[in-house]
Amino acid sequence: MNYKDLFSEIRVGSLTFKNRIVFPPISTNLASTSGEVTPEFVYHYARRARGGAAMITLENMCIQYPDARHGATQPRIDDDRFIPGLSMIAYEVHRYNSFAFVELTHPGLFSELKHSGGKTPVAPSDVDLRADHLKPHVLTTDEIKDIVGIFAQAALRAKKAMFDGIEIEAAHALLVDQFLSPIANKRKDNFGGSLENRVRFARMIIERIKELCGRNFTVTARLGVIDFVDGGIDMEEGAKIAKAFEEMGYAALHADVGFGNKEKRLEPMQYPEAWRTNFAEKLKKEGVKIPVVAVGMIRNPNVANDIIMSGKADLVALGRTLIADPDWPIKAETGRENEIKRCIGCSECIKARHDEGTAIRCGVNPAVGKREADEVITVALRPKKVLVVGAGPAGLEAATVLKTRGHDVTIWEKNSFIGGALYLATLPPGKDKLKWLIDYYDYMIKKLGIKIEFNKTADQKSIEEFNPDAVVIAYGSKCLVPPIKGIDLPNSVTFRKVLSGEVEISDKKVVVGGGGLVGCETALFLAESGNDVTILEMLPEIATGMEPISRRYLLRELKEKNVKYFVNAPVKEIRENEVIFGEGKSLPADYFVTAFGGKADHELYNKLRGKYEVSLVGDAIRTGKIIDAVQSGFAIGKTL
Repeated sequence: MNYKDLFSEIRVGSLTFKNRIVFPPISTNLASTSGEVTPEFVYHYARRARGGAAMITLENMCIQYPDARHGATQPRIDDDRFIPGLSMIAYEVHRYNSFAFVELTHPGLFSELKHSGGKTPVAPSDVDLRADHLKPHVLTTDEIKDIVGIFAQAALRAKKAMFDGIEIEAAHALLVDQFLSPIANKRKDNFGGSLENRVRFARMIIERIKELCGRNFTVTARLGVIDFVDGGIDMEEGAKIAKAFEEMGYAALHADVGFGNKEKRLEPMQYPEAWRTNFAEKLKKEGVKIPVVAVGMIRNPNVANDIIMSGKADLVALGRTLIADPDWPIKAETGRENEIKRCIGCSECIKARHDEGTAIRCGVNPAVGKREADEVITVALRPKKVLVVGAGPAGLEAATVLKTRGHDVTIWEKNSFIGGALYLATLPPGKDKLKWLIDYYDYMIKKLGIKIEFNKTADQKSIEEFNPDAVVIAYGSKCLVPPIKGIDLPNSVTFRKVLSGEVEISDKKVVVGGGGLVGCETALFLAESGNDVTILEMLPEIATGMEPISRRYLLRELKEKNVKYFVNAPVKEIRENEVIFGEGKSLPADYFVTAFGGKADHELYNKLRGKYEVSLVGDAIRTGKIIDAVQSGFAIGKTL
């Protein structure tokens, strides 16, 4: 397809962007604990520039340490000593004809005490909005002016480090947004009340930056144009705030979320693609003339191009999209969109940064958070005849990397389709984006000329007849079927048989054994068919181990579909028309569905050891997630 609108130039402030794609600030935890850049940090941003984005924005920069520290390894720009390290990133980004920006952030009310040395957070007003109910220090007029100066000094450091501009974080309920929103701003002075007063802080910031950095220095803002909280900013007022920012001299605006549920800006997989674009469209319709950036879950080139072509926005922010595949722009522009590894919304990046405080990772891109040497795929010195047993994500990733390196690769798959357990995972409601990963592998298998045999079961004899140099065992795991009395009855079936359609159940009373992710999603799948579904989980909670935002969404879905569940409820016995659990409790049940997880099967591996160079990948090692399958497949593909 021709994406000429997406790849047309646009003027932003004093700069001319080569296309309409920006990489927005996404926290990585790749800086050092002292806020210095690291090789991984530098490469992460250089790699997105190399992929073709017009603008690369460094994440969440700390402008006041430790008072405004926001994250375990937040990069710093609060002192001149950080200029040399930051300049390395600007240099790398410029090598690829992209512009380098930094995002300047102050968390204000939501400063984390564990990172700020226990300092009391500051805010426009004395409001009770924190989860710990800690009351903030209310900023005086002089203190507001001091923070304005801190923002401006940080911008000057960015300019000295050869960055082309800066972005002010005025969204996501952080300090600038706290002044904008009536949710947090209850002031009675000239910083509160009217819209003119509430934007004053943002006005002072850009005016001071322009004084220090020059009138032509480009300043943009990530702006909260809507609060998903009663009494907050609605889209009508959001458009007025955007116009005020335009009048102040901000060169472009990201139309983003302010206060409210994090789910609205860190969306789970089930959210529709590009749903936040209507925020940008509203600003355009209300007459905002400066470039407006559409943000949020934009994954496909045709969607991005349509946003620009239709005038809904002037640029698109591809955050998690370019985490998953930094070469998305180049591939789209050169007609290779089928080679794009699209973000599937698995939330591994969110879980790492926001839940665990660890380095960013990606469910589909094993090179995220690594150095260049970890990503580069080198040609094999001695090409081998390799048999990959299983066409799930681990086997497919291994096969594509092995073939890219020059090996002669054949895949054997016991089913008539690729994807393995990933294919079954696409079937519950809202999981269709997982098909994107299967589509990618399907295309790459054909493009690379990888031989694949369907309905082919591997055993020692057939492998010996094939006579490979190496074998990669990627056939996944077996369903874990614990020794529960009655589990072999005809009304007891595995979740795989249910999801695959081998066993069709509708308008029945069904008990699902196991309340992990698979059990919960199987329950939703069954509820869609009109079944009365109950989950039994032996642990104190269901859906443990999930990223919290996605978990809350899943629990809400279960409630909406009237799926009931019991925790601390081990299954004791299955009967023809009931299930016994816990201490003698029972539930009526026409069917019992086992979803207790899986167990690895090493039997074939042990038979082949010593005869071939044999490797295990994915669930054949241990039951895991998509990221585990892709990571292990990539590792074997690189090293075999």
